[in-house]
Parts: sequence; C-alpha cells; structure tokens
Amino acid sequence: MKKSWLSVVWIALLAVAIGLSGCSQSSSSGTGGSKELVVAFDSDVPTMDPHMHNEPNAITTNWHIFDSLLFLSRDLKIEPGLAESYEQKDELTWIFKLRKGVTFHNGEEFNADAVKFSLERVLNEKQKSPQRGNISAIAAVNVIDPYTVEIKTKEPYNLLPHRLFYLSIVPPKYVQEVGDQEFAQKPVGTGPYKFVEWVKGDKIVLEANENYFKGAPKIGKVTFRIIPEVATQIAELQSGGVDVIRMVPPDMLAQIEGNATIKVASTPLLRVYYMAFDTKKKPFDDVRVRQAMNHAVDIDKIIGKVLGGKAVRTPAGVNPTHFGFDESIKPYEYSPEKAKALLKEAGYADGFETELHYFTPGIGQQITDAVISDLSKVGIKAKAKFYPESSSFVEKQRAGDLPFRLGHWGSYSVYDADAILQPMFDSQGVYGKYFHTPELDKLIGEARSSVDQEKRKALYSQAQQLLYKEAPWIFLFSPMDNQAYNAKLQFQPRADERIYAYEIDRTE
Repeated sequence: MKKSWLSVVWIALLAVAIGLSGCSQSSSSGTGGSKELVVAFDSDVPTMDPHMHNEPNAITTNWHIFDSLLFLSRDLKIEPGLAESYEQKDELTWIFKLRKGVTFHNGEEFNADAVKFSLERVLNEKQKSPQRGNISAIAAVNVIDPYTVEIKTKEPYNLLPHRLFYLSIVPPKYVQEVGDQEFAQKPVGTGPYKFVEWVKGDKIVLEANENYFKGAPKIGKVTFRIIPEVATQIAELQSGGVDVIRMVPPDMLAQIEGNATIKVASTPLLRVYYMAFDTKKKPFDDVRVRQAMNHAVDIDKIIGKVLGGKAVRTPAGVNPTHFGFDESIKPYEYSPEKAKALLKEAGYADGFETELHYFTPGIGQQITDAVISDLSKVGIKAKAKFYPESSSFVEKQRAGDLPFRLGHWGSYSVYDADAILQPMFDSQGVYGKYFHTPELDKLIGEARSSVDQEKRKALYSQAQQLLYKEAPWIFLFSPMDNQAYNAKLQFQPRADERIYAYEIDRTE
C-alpha cells in the first residue's frame, strides 16, 4: 500500500537520524550492510520446498536460498556450482566432483550424501515432485566418496547438465528431522541468502549469508513483496517502496517514462504463454472445437494492443529460441468464419459456455479479457475465473481440474524443445494428463535419448506438426519482459527471468 505523505516524511527523518541514506535500506547485519533490495512479486509462492513446485516466483526465491550442482550464468552458460567439475564417462555415466568446505545455513555439511538424497527425493514417485520429469532419465545416483557422485542414466541423455542447474540440493538431516511440511515453511540451503520469514500473501524476507562459498553478497537483505496489481507496483516503485518490478504492460510504461529515478529494460523470454484444454472433457475432446478456438482469437491484435508488439508467435507451442523449433509451421489464421464453420461441424453451431481459469494478474488479465471478447464473437461464452492465490491454481492444475486455462511456461531456462514438450505433452509429464498420445510419447522419448542432433530436430518437427493439428492449446506467444527498476541499482536483467540479488549492488 502506498504510504501517506506524513508517513514518508517520518520514515525519511528516521532514516537520517540513524545514518542511512537513500530508499529501501535496513539495518541488516550482512556484509551488504544496510543495503536492501525489494522486489515486487505479482503472486505469492506456493511453497518454500524447492522440489515441490515449478512456479516462477518460487524458483526466483529458491535461487537465493539454495544452490544446485551447476549454475546458469547470465549469458546462459553452464558453470560450476556445488559441483566443481563434471565429466561424461560414457553415454550413460556422469561423474561430478563436489566442492569441499560448504555448509548449509544450519551448519550441516554439504557432501555427496546430500546430492544423492536430493536427487532421489525428486525421483521418488511417492514424493510427487513436479520436477520428477526433468530428471526421470536418471537410473541411479551412487556415492563414490564424500565428494564424488556418479549419476547413471537409463538411456543417453545429453541434457542432464541443463536439468541440474535448477535442481536444488537440500540438507538431508534437517529435512528428515523436521519433515516435509516444516521444511516447506522454513527452508535451509547453502545459498547466498538465509531464510528469515514468510508472511503469506505479504512478503518473503531473506538475509545475507556472510559465509557463502562464492563470497558474501553485496546486498544485505532481500525482500519479495506480494503486490498483485501492476498499478500498485508502479506506485511503489515511484515512491521507493520497491526496487524492481517485472512484466510491466507496455500501455503502463508511459507512467514511468521521464522519471530519472527509474530505468526500464526489455528482455526476450523463453517463456511461452498458452490457453490449454483438457482434451478428455467436452467440448474440448473434439479437435474441431479446439481448432475453431485457435481461429477465433486474433492473437496478432493481442500482441499489438496488449504487448505493444513486443512478442513473437509460437504456432505449435515451442519458442523460436528452443533447439528444434520448426519455423515452417505457420500460425493459425484469424478467421471467425472458419471458427463458426468448425463449431457447426462439431455440433456447437450456437456455441457453448465455459470458464477460463487464470492466476497471473496484470498482463494475464488483459490477455484473458481479449480472448474472452474474441470467443464471444463466434458464440462461445467464456467466464473468467481468477485465482488470487497461485497455490490453489497450481494445485488444481496438477490435479487435472482446469478444463480451460491460461498458462505460461519458462522451460527452466533450458533452450531445448524437450523442456516444454516433455512436461506438457508426454504421458509421464507433469501436465501430460491434459493431452498426450502414444505417437507423441514415442517422438519425445526418442528425441530425449538420441545424441544425433539432426535426428532430434526431425523428431521435434514431427511432434510440433502433430501438436499443431491436434491443437491441445490456443497457441499464443512468447513476450518480452519489461522490467522497471531503481536507477541506483547496478542491475542487468537476465534472459532466464531470474532476479538474482547476488549479482546486484546499489549506490546510495
């Protein structure tokens, strides 16, 4: 909430009295001293357990608290993390040499047992980790010595290193001692920041880990504030209540322009937006209905009006920057006439009623409103159902209870078509229950295990052509990320969407 004028004056006077200068600072005891970073989230995180979600804001939070075996640099190169080095011994065997002298925030030692525990926890079907599909190619994790781990895969899987830079390593003793429920509320990792508090629906607070193995952070305290409304985020940025906001709709950038205290950067994303159907439920079990709805939505107009032209079409669900993208596939033509003809052929000449579920405010609401308006022109009456708590949306989505929904997927920043095809359209994928076929399973499986890149491209092309024909989604686009931030920050947006305080400093 925006502070009153009197409150702002009082806070400013108090800041001077205790020797602080500038906005958004605190008396954190970290090496970053009083430097604080405040980031706006559009929704709360569903859990602090890094293995039990695939939600963007929660991944950003996890990056601060936990480390992975490998690290994705800002130029998208895989670098050492908790593993100092790795090598592929043969097609099925990988050896990881671990960093020595690292401890978790509670003092527990990081070693090979922690790696084995973390990977096997995700692989355990009873754990029901939504990340299991990312590493399901792993057959065994073996401890060679306290700082050497051997990972065996079922088949050749060259994407293994890419899958490991987002898989957090957790402390076995602590997790077993407190249990999954407590761990999900009070996480402990090896990362550059320690967990302080989580006030659900309000904020997440972290403090610098002065003993971080890469060196103490320059920012002493990080706060993620939950602010669903974009207009409120902008007001808070202008008043100094937050330092960074993401996904600012182009039509709202004008409110920031000309403000010398704020900078704006636009970054291409790997993230794909889509409208997904549950193809097992009427009327979406009829491919003609799904094709009709693709023809009914003027996506180019949405890109122009909602996104200011800053987006690219994804005609079969795969991002143009994914390896394996088939550029020969052209987007569905906007044609209400074709849509009406297909609906009539499918037995829905008068249309039908449905609900469109979504949880992303701001740009998500604008997309949803535009789609609903277009669908109404062909007789489809869609009612928007918004979920202010992302956790309830995610829970229903995983359970298969959302017949028609707006979603978006960032592929864990893995620039390979497997990173979207497997979780979304493989029968074993986290969302494969909504649509999969034996042919798709075969294509995705063969591409995942092949080491022949040309063969993989051909397999991905076949998969995309099948998806285009079956239309399990209204295929939307990949947008640019408009990030606005405090001009005092030494900040450069990352292509993988992460706002990573460890790379940020501020001048006061």
